[in-house]
Amino acid sequence: MALYKNGTITIKSEDIERVLAAKPENTSNARAYFKQTKLKNSTHISAAELKKEYGNVPVIVRGDNGIVPKHGVDATDIVPMPIEIDDKISAVDMDELERATDMGVNQIVDEYLDQHADMVRETTNALCCQAHRGKIDYMMKSGGETIRYKVDYGDVTEIDLTENLVSLTRGQAIAVLTKLAQQAKKNGVGGPGEFVAGAKVYEKFVDLLTKAELDSQIKDESLNMGSFKVIMDNDSYTDIVSGNKVTKSLCGDYEIVYRALNAGQKLCFLRLDDVVQRSAVPVYSFTVKGDDQRGTKLYTKSKPFPLINTKGIVWAKFAETASFKVKFEAGTNGTIAATVDNEAITSGDEVEAGKTVVLTATPSDNYEVKAWGGKSKDSLVETGTNEMSIEVEGPVQVSVSFKASN
Repeated sequence: MALYKNGTITIKSEDIERVLAAKPENTSNARAYFKQTKLKNSTHISAAELKKEYGNVPVIVRGDNGIVPKHGVDATDIVPMPIEIDDKISAVDMDELERATDMGVNQIVDEYLDQHADMVRETTNALCCQAHRGKIDYMMKSGGETIRYKVDYGDVTEIDLTENLVSLTRGQAIAVLTKLAQQAKKNGVGGPGEFVAGAKVYEKFVDLLTKAELDSQIKDESLNMGSFKVIMDNDSYTDIVSGNKVTKSLCGDYEIVYRALNAGQKLCFLRLDDVVQRSAVPVYSFTVKGDDQRGTKLYTKSKPFPLINTKGIVWAKFAETASFKVKFEAGTNGTIAATVDNEAITSGDEVEAGKTVVLTATPSDNYEVKAWGGKSKDSLVETGTNEMSIEVEGPVQVSVSFKASN
């Protein structure tokens, strides 16, 4: 338990372990890829060790003005950048500590440690997200200032797809997944793998399975497309770009990434080089009594470093073409149908911009088309024709009415 004596707070390792154990499960899909966690009792990682295991040595740069050496350069070791969080236990809280029981002291300290643990988790998740790209470029606090932390693991394979997501078929989806998995094998990394899909891609895959009456293949946040497992991207983190906070995710809406599961990926926690703790731990916290009698400084540090084999990662992006909802309805005494490229669509479907929707009205016996109406790119003109064609350049809403034949 945390101790408070003579104005000094002492945080023990069991305090941190207790706070971490009470945290809810980390559900980040990016972090989940690094199933193997390794405590490395060193402040650095041997370059020779990485070269042997991954065939490449990550290049680490701290700050925008750093010099990035070329790949293949000889290096003795690499030193990842730590996560550094500092806080101040206010004089008010310190005063409460004076009057608190042991349980009260723990409660106050745990609140601070809990917040710090959240920040360490969020930063670690962000680093795991960016490692999937083969590069980390993330704003982090270090030594009292905020700088960009950059790591270059080497190039990952990226494939630009010609398939359009709007018109994608289930057969095409399976072919794309097969292509990505085979590419990783060509890169030298075979074995099992999985996919993480951006929001639009996952939504389309769900739609394809639903229309094929394969709802049983859809789980909570994953699905099976053919023999492949596809996970919905659930990651979200905040970065600072040009002084502004920007929310990012693992995948863009139209992206999908294949990741080999036996590619040697792991998350290392290295020993911190400026604290009394002499062994590697995921999180380390300590206090320093303030000189101004106004509180106590609380520091939390962690040194996570995701190691990834870029040959086992393959990215792809579907062609981004705008699509719009097409809605249509018929009045009494008739029906309406619509096709795009000679294939039937239903009201509410999305149609790719530039495509032509052919609407056909079928009056009941002894009735005929009275008028077409609605909203589209151009005003719909009242007409007695049974068919109308509209080029989609925005949302379309069409109705048709009928009247008794003369």
